[in-house]
Amino acid sequence: MYNENRNFDTDKLLKEAFTSEPEFKLSENFTDDLVKKVEQHFAWQQYLREFAIYLAVILGIMLVTAVLAFVWFDVTVSGWMAFFTQNASLVVGINLLGVFVLFADRVLLRYFMYRAASNAA
Repeated sequence: MYNENRNFDTDKLLKEAFTSEPEFKLSENFTDDLVKKVEQHFAWQQYLREFAIYLAVILGIMLVTAVLAFVWFDVTVSGWMAFFTQNASLVVGINLLGVFVLFADRVLLRYFMYRAASNAA
């Protein structure tokens, strides 16, 4: 059933591969460069994930506020739409500014400070 001779060629090739010198050379700081790139990649992902969480929390608070306005203050959808259409540029501008400030604070500044600290070390 099981033929040990079948694995002979594979074992021979593995022994040759592990005992002979490779045909290429890696730089002296290959592992350091690789670790830096992996750390930067994971840091970037963490910063973006944190930004998404903060953005979701802010949107959730806005949604709860809107629901409470509908319930307690008898606000109508047409009233909200009239306000948003009359002040569209102001509403869009404030929202874009808020998202930009949040993104710059939670992602860009932290990423650049991380890069500056890792380059200085």
